[in-house]
Amino acid sequence: MKLDLLKKLIKEAVKEAVREELETILSEDTKPVQAPKQTVTKYAEYRPVVARPVATGNPIADLMNETKYSMTQGEYQSMISATSDMVQAPGLGMQPIAGNFRQGPEPGLDISQFDFMMRAGDVYKASVQKDKERFGA
Repeated sequence: MKLDLLKKLIKEAVKEAVREELETILSEDTKPVQAPKQTVTKYAEYRPVVARPVATGNPIADLMNETKYSMTQGEYQSMISATSDMVQAPGLGMQPIAGNFRQGPEPGLDISQFDFMMRAGDVYKASVQKDKERFGA
């Protein structure tokens, strides 16, 4: 009998525990579910970093640099209709026709004074002659 009494006590304890849990589960279902609060982070308006011109000491160059750095690409394109063939740089575009306006020595090395340059014409002629002998022309 003790075994039957123990089984009966366990069954009653389990039933009571299940009833209590069912009450809490069922009461949770009837309560409206609240959505979690969402925090909205507001950011400041994006402003790109603007480079500042470096002072050169030349007032005209400084003004040009300030203009360059203050213009957007759209403003530049609407104002300037330049193409790459308008570039005037050493070795590009128009070159002065009437002589050299440069004062002083030219930059670079004058190789025309070296002895191997004196023989360059002879070397070229010999190479042409060998090509004619070799390939016939």
